[in-house]
Amino acid sequence: LCALDEGVSRDCSMGFSTLDGIPMATRTGWLDPGVILHLAGERRQSFEEIEDLLYHRSGLLGVSGISADTRDLLKDDRPQARQAIDLFTLRIAGEIGRMAATLNGLDTLVFTAGIGEHQSEIRAGVAKRSSWLGLAIDEKANAANDFTISTRKSR
Repeated sequence: LCALDEGVSRDCSMGFSTLDGIPMATRTGWLDPGVILHLAGERRQSFEEIEDLLYHRSGLLGVSGISADTRDLLKDDRPQARQAIDLFTLRIAGEIGRMAATLNGLDTLVFTAGIGEHQSEIRAGVAKRSSWLGLAIDEKANAANDFTISTRKSR
């Protein structure tokens, strides 16, 4: 995610590496550094094993144990799939809130890329969790993947 002000990036969810920020398909997102100490110390995992876990077996796949693909998780009725989607939308909404604080409010929220452009369920979940910011979406426009999905009630 990126907070733009007059076309200039003021904040973004990515840190030093692609592991930081919101959880992705197979990457962790924010992680307490103590987890790495635990894996290396208590579990005696090697650098390579920890690196593989953080980059390739975490995120949506790690939480759900089912799939790294949101499309698969949205179709799946198991609680683990729902938990992964809920965590994903919660973390995105939290990041939107943080960026709203950075910008002292939001003028526009733009959903982009594959998930943002094509997955109405994810947009709806993020908007619901971000309603305190004044976000309100038109369910029909959202389901149709229209360019503008906000309602007149949006601030």
